[in-house]
Amino acid sequence: MTPRLLLALALWSGYLSCGGEEGPPSQPQVQCWASRYPVAVDCSWTLPPAPNSTTATSFIATYRLGLAAQGESRPCLQPVEETTRCSIPDIQLFSMVPYVLNVTAVHPAGVRSTFVPFVPERIIKPDPPEGVHLSPLAGQQLQVRWEPPWSWPFPEIFSLKYWIRYRRHRAMHFRQVGPIEATSYILKSVRPRARYCVQVAAQDLTDSGELSDWSPPAVTPRAQASRGASQHP
Repeated sequence: MTPRLLLALALWSGYLSCGGEEGPPSQPQVQCWASRYPVAVDCSWTLPPAPNSTTATSFIATYRLGLAAQGESRPCLQPVEETTRCSIPDIQLFSMVPYVLNVTAVHPAGVRSTFVPFVPERIIKPDPPEGVHLSPLAGQQLQVRWEPPWSWPFPEIFSLKYWIRYRRHRAMHFRQVGPIEATSYILKSVRPRARYCVQVAAQDLTDSGELSDWSPPAVTPRAQASRGASQHP
């Protein structure tokens, strides 16, 4: 059954429902991001509960390229109609024409739609880097290594740059270095025997989109901190 036919049936059932028993669905609150650029754009939405509603709400998600209403609509891929997320595959790169996502909440008491325009390059937000590893070195140095996020499909072609933030254990404020166009970095002038908390974030090399969230903190164990200090001549 096509999305247009489903929407028509939903509207028809909404007009036939008895007023006052259940309120229509709320308007979906939608956000989209490109953490898998350039493979796909992922979108998700939330739906505040409708007043007096006991019936499940399903969703129809479609998209088109361009703001014109007569543009061809295609389905945004959902696992099932009740899920609150979808994916747009095979996105067109470097297009100045925005995509428009239409998410329609379908309920026997009525329907509500939200339209979200976006340009893929402007919503790039990588997932946090992974596998952050710390290695104390001689001479009050600390080597930080990490991997690109596994969800970033082509790091050799669509490169990332990175930032590091770090602080001593129980310190109030972070220090930050970057951008770094590699997956390792040596922090200098760290204190011997001190424990450090280190996090790494990523961004598209061309400054498109925004910085990722920070990675989970990596902390130098006490044994490593002492061993690194003992190597100091």
